Formats: sequence, structure tokens, C-alpha cells
Amino acid sequence: METAVLTGQDSPVKKDYSRLDGTPFRRSSVRALRTVVVGAGALGNEVVKALGLLGVGDVLVVDPDRVEPSNLSRSVLFRTPQAAGANKAAILAEACSALFPDTAWQAAGHEFADLGFGHLRAADLVFGCVDNEMARLEMAYAAAKLDRPVCDGGLGSAEMSRGRVSWFPGRDHACYSCRLRSQTRRELLTEWEAPRYSCWGDPPSAEAGFLSSTPTMAAIVGSMQVEIGLKHLLEQRRTGSSVGFSIDVSLSAPVRMESVEVKRSASCPFHGEPAGRLIPASGDATFRDVLGSIGAPAPGTRPVVVLDWPICTSAACDDCGHRWEPFRRAAALRRQGLCPRCHSRYVREIETIRRVDLGSPWAGRTPPELGLPPSHLHTVAFEQEDAQ
Repeated sequence: METAVLTGQDSPVKKDYSRLDGTPFRRSSVRALRTVVVGAGALGNEVVKALGLLGVGDVLVVDPDRVEPSNLSRSVLFRTPQAAGANKAAILAEACSALFPDTAWQAAGHEFADLGFGHLRAADLVFGCVDNEMARLEMAYAAAKLDRPVCDGGLGSAEMSRGRVSWFPGRDHACYSCRLRSQTRRELLTEWEAPRYSCWGDPPSAEAGFLSSTPTMAAIVGSMQVEIGLKHLLEQRRTGSSVGFSIDVSLSAPVRMESVEVKRSASCPFHGEPAGRLIPASGDATFRDVLGSIGAPAPGTRPVVVLDWPICTSAACDDCGHRWEPFRRAAALRRQGLCPRCHSRYVREIETIRRVDLGSPWAGRTPPELGLPPSHLHTVAFEQEDAQ
């Protein structure tokens, strides 16, 4: 789950950014910015292209998927001979490294939730270019916890010419979860936490729930994301204030653009100061070491590492009976897990953990041994001794 770093070679063509001097994107404002782009499909292609043209200092692209023929009609940066079947994030970073050498490009070829919080805390802004609600919810959770702004983009409708750009300023303001209906939020959080889910059933169709979109709408929405995201980030730094909002764009008759303020929801659980301290861990540090780094507990309390994502530590195959220790995020196992012996999808979670304390059988393991990213920041809190 390490990231690959690509730095472009010096270009023989001198780049002149002087025409940006009269805009919010002057070189002095953007050259040191660090961004994360989650999703390397049609939207992600357009967002990284705009970031490269502006000369943003550092871009990390995150996507677990591989380039397929259907991507080529909507994603201009995948049109290289080596792209077919390769990881989207890696191909995007490689292409951009050659085109935009003033930017340092990084690629992480896995899901957003497998990206360590250390990478996110180092970023100034996160661009969401994904096509599913769970990934957006995971981004909202992480961004609120680390107090990082998100500029989210969405594509697709029955008319194929609609899009949405949303600006979520940080922990004290609205996030993606705030704009969800309470029932939808509950359902997603239940899916996130509940241990009863498994991989039973056929693999989901690539087209299941997929909304059509076009390369023209991807270009419009992706460009709007960069324009809105960078402008509001820089304005927020200058004034210290911002509000969340969404802009809906439709090019179907009648053409329209509507903006609505998104207010923080009282029922959204992602806001307020994190319950606990964020602690980094070296590669050979165990959970016991992490717990010991926070200091002596108050009487009647114990230190505990609260896991951001539930981890499955024991699973069984209901076809062949094989049992094993996946040490994998439960959500990823539910979506993609297979029995290592017979490759059945009928996988059942036996044990899924959400915290590790000093009495846990996992206290002597390192976080990467349980499937956590090496660059993660672990939440260590004190709980009452009688807390379950």
C-alpha cells in the first residue's frame, strides 16, 4: 500500500506562467500546494490535467482500478500503448509526469480507505472524483477527522448531461455526509460497521448502478472542481471563513446552473474534535508501543486504539470450510474477498475488530500486520475500564 512517486524530467520547453499572475492561480499561490485526487476515471483525468496546467506542486492520485477499453472514449490521458490493463492511478501519474514536470506526481493503486492518514494530513485539498456513495462517505469521514477541505465532483443522469460540484470546507462545516438523508446515512454507516456482511452472491456487474456520462461533461465538471476547489481553498486561507455549497449543472433543455448552500447537519457524526489523539507509528512499532506512547491513563481508564475501518481478523468459507486470517478491511473483504483455497465468494466473517487495547490478542502485532497502511495515523483514546 505504498505510493509510487514520479517526478518529471526538466522540459526543454520553457514554461511561462505569467498569464496567471492576474488570477487567483498565480505561481506564488499554487506552486507549493499538495493535493490528493481520489478516482482516476473521466473526472480524475480532467482534474489532474487542470492541476498540471496550473503547476500545482504535488498531486497524489488514488485508484485501485485498471484501465479498460471503455475508459478510452472518456479519459484522454489513458491513450498510451502501456495503459491497457494497467492501474489507472499509475498510468495517470506517469502520463502527467511527462506532460507537467513542474508537478511531483504520486500514484496509490488501492482504495481510498487504504491510504494512510499521514498522506491526507500532508495535503492541502482533496478532490473527490469517485462514482459511489460509500467512497464519498469514507472521504468525508477522513477529511473531517483531519480537518481537510474536499471538492467533490459527480457525473451522470438519464440525460447524460448533468453534473455536480460540491465544496466542503473542513471539520467545522458541512461535509458530504451532511447532505445525505438521515435514512441513507444510517444505511451506509450500518453497511460500514455491521459484521454480518459477507461476499455471498455473484460479483457485482460493472454496470450495476452506473450512470452514463460523456467526455464533455467530465471536462466541464472536472474543470469546475479545480476552479472552485483552489479558489475557495486560497480564499479560506486569506479570510479564515468559508461555507459549504453544491452547484448542479444541466446541459439538457432547459440549460441551467443552480447553487445551494450545504449546511452542517446536527445528525452527522463526523464533526467536532476527534475523540482521542492521532499517533503515527514506525514500521516495527506494535499496537502496544502505540498505546504506550500516549502516557499513563487516568484511574479507572485504559488506552485503546480505535480503528477507523473495521478489520476482519478471522473468516471462513461456507463452501469448503477453510478458515484463515484475512487481516483486511471488512468493507474490502465484503466487496472483493475470495476463499484462498477454493476461490469461492461465500466468505463469512468470524471475527471483525474495531479497537485494540493492551489486553487484546493483537496488541503485540504491528498495524501493517493487521492490514493498516504504514503511513496511517492511529486514534488513541482513553476508555472507562468497564466499557465494552
